[in-house]
Amino acid sequence: VSAHARALGASLTALRQACASVAGAPPQQMLDDRCLLEAQRLLLYSQMSVADIAYAVGFDDPAYFSRFFARHIGQPPRAWRAARGG
Repeated sequence: VSAHARALGASLTALRQACASVAGAPPQQMLDDRCLLEAQRLLLYSQMSVADIAYAVGFDDPAYFSRFFARHIGQPPRAWRAARGG
């Protein structure tokens, strides 16, 4: 979140206030939600491996991505993909 604030030329406080005002969510949640949305899209509409998807959405460790995905979605990425016909 700090890197995004710097890139925008805003303070962390200003970014948090803007996100809360516009989206009703803290910036980290917005980043996590966007990451999960993109990961789900790639799982559904690509043949990329889970590891490649992890790297594509910004994770350095595919195992950590799988735990992150499962914690937020309720299933590991492979199971989520399989349940949707992938």
